[in-house]
Amino acid sequence: MSTETERRTDRPIATDTFPTVDTPAGTEAAAAAAWPIENVGVDRLPESAEDFDPAAAYLSQLGEGSRRTMREALARLAGWASQGRCDAHDLPWHNLRNEHTAALRTRLISSLAPATANKYLAALRGVLKQSWRQGQMSAEAYQRAIDLPPARGASPRKLPRLGLLELRQLAQACRGDKGPAGARDEALLALLYGASLRRSEAVTLELLDYDLAAGRLRVGTHSGRKERVFIANDDARSALERWIAIRGGEPGPLFNPVNKGGRIERRKLSEQAIYIACQKRASEAGLPPTSPEDLRRANTTRHDQTERSGNGAVVIAASPSASAARALNQASTA
Repeated sequence: MSTETERRTDRPIATDTFPTVDTPAGTEAAAAAAWPIENVGVDRLPESAEDFDPAAAYLSQLGEGSRRTMREALARLAGWASQGRCDAHDLPWHNLRNEHTAALRTRLISSLAPATANKYLAALRGVLKQSWRQGQMSAEAYQRAIDLPPARGASPRKLPRLGLLELRQLAQACRGDKGPAGARDEALLALLYGASLRRSEAVTLELLDYDLAAGRLRVGTHSGRKERVFIANDDARSALERWIAIRGGEPGPLFNPVNKGGRIERRKLSEQAIYIACQKRASEAGLPPTSPEDLRRANTTRHDQTERSGNGAVVIAASPSASAARALNQASTA
């Protein structure tokens, strides 16, 4: 065996079968979950492609939030393909062929919800595309490797969309925390719901984006998206004013981390911290796990948000009014 070949095979695609997966015997998923990933012919790479990392190249094109999710997806796929011997940056992705990617797809659909499986498949296609672009794979090998049907089927967990009562419970849970984090989370959740903010938009908000006197919020100024203007209603203004009074008027991010001692740190909140805050407040309110995306999709009467001010700005609905919540409660118990 030549030195070149030895160097190319020190990180092999696994020759054994996948670890067993708990699936019903006799099903297609159970049969394919043990599909062997066999060694394939090793493509000789051009010298310019030898040190290229397709996983890093793919991840660098993504936003912060997507990068974290897809990094986890690639790490799991690489572990499956190599039986734990390689991570996403060590696996020779260019050696994957259709039989390997098909086996990975089958394992995905046997262990993950369809939507999650399709997200992982998108990551797999993305890293293989980088390998092809760099000349690590031929066009034919690339096209055959990504020729995979999407995962189909109903999600095993369909949570009801948030209604008026649930939103009020979240706000009350935030008010129950008398520390800075409680005030911050009430204002943050008000904007996630009322302005339908993405996490990536919320973390880029600066204090100067909110006009305290007019109750006007500008969104998209720093995120690269089209700028939108919102006018806070009374509930939203109260929540934002409470948080800003505690935060202080120093320039910088509108929402900051709060450490365990209650000290506000002068840096921006991360997207993951927003996710954790939503989960925490939902748990305190006795609600199922709730994500920032659930707040954006909240299926409730949002008259305040759809109203327009005189200058065309959208009016933010921070949380349902007490009368609306009582009306819903009466209707549900009648």
